[in-house]
Amino acid sequence: MSLDKTAFLTPVPVDLVEFKIPELGGSVWIKGMTVTERSKFERQFRTRKGETNERKMNEIRQRMLVACVCNADGQQLLTEEDIEAIGKQRADIVERLVNAAQIACGMSSDDMEDIAKNSETIDESS
Repeated sequence: MSLDKTAFLTPVPVDLVEFKIPELGGSVWIKGMTVTERSKFERQFRTRKGETNERKMNEIRQRMLVACVCNADGQQLLTEEDIEAIGKQRADIVERLVNAAQIACGMSSDDMEDIAKNSETIDESS
């Protein structure tokens, strides 16, 4: 079936998946991103001059969790103020969450690496 413009432009809800964390005795939810949210996520790794923001690049996992971890209603659970605390969490727990977030967002590990590589070359005016 061929889609018309209206059907194509009708937003499809982002995935919302429960993620159990046995080490912490409970679960959180992982939310995918819209195109606008993904662009905002990627932009935060550049300075206004288009250079890589090294501090933020070093926090890419934490920032992915801030963008994607939510409650059962899809409301953001974490904020940028939580980045330091997330960085002190066990790496295996964070990595599993990041992997789940990447899947929910349709983002591969290569995409994450490309964010780092392209953060210097993306033109702010586009």
